[in-house]
Amino acid sequence: MSHAVVTGGSSGIGRAVVELLVARGYQVTVFDLTEPADRVDTVGYIAVDVTDAELVEASIAAAVDARGPIDTAVTCHGIRGAFVPALDLTPDGVRRMFDVHVVGTLLVATGLARRMIEAGTGGSIVTISSTTAYRGWHKQSDYGVAKAAVRQLTENLAVEWAQHGIRVNSVAPGHTLTPMVVDLIDGGYDIAATEARIPLGRLATPEEMALAIVNLAVDATYTTGVCLPVDGGWTAVGK
Repeated sequence: MSHAVVTGGSSGIGRAVVELLVARGYQVTVFDLTEPADRVDTVGYIAVDVTDAELVEASIAAAVDARGPIDTAVTCHGIRGAFVPALDLTPDGVRRMFDVHVVGTLLVATGLARRMIEAGTGGSIVTISSTTAYRGWHKQSDYGVAKAAVRQLTENLAVEWAQHGIRVNSVAPGHTLTPMVVDLIDGGYDIAATEARIPLGRLATPEEMALAIVNLAVDATYTTGVCLPVDGGWTAVGK
């Protein structure tokens, strides 16, 4: 039975990915800072700060001991950007953004890839970028730039690891009704203006995002080095 690791799998898009993988017969281990109150009974949960290299390695070992070799991974962990102009960003805040999104993704991916290479089994890794990684945005000089780095990292890892049968792809979610976005809406974010700019006219659900992620992770067996925007047409708009 295949075994998948999902970082940030306790809520939002990560939780939807976990549920879909379980439905498709996967053993799943979640790496997250916290365990959800409504945990999935068949899923293993390990408390992990993905920026801690030693903890990531120990957690991978524990997951393998509990459920066997890992052949699939989705890195859904992340933190919200400051959403302020670049002139108001702090060095510590930007460093933290890159530490979580870029370094954390790299640590998980390399830790798993080493084991896949040693076993000679190949595997599949899907990272999570963002539509803010494309073109210029207001107030995205921390989060958006970090997500652009994840997109580039994905391409680099795909090129390096293809010879080992490891596919590395990325999904760039558009506006999705995750707990993070719901909090923004509750805080007064003008969702009507956002929906009006999306060609499909609405936000995605986490379940719709999970369908694209799992497709890349499991079904798209000749696809590597791709970053797929799943955004209702947002990045296709030319104005």
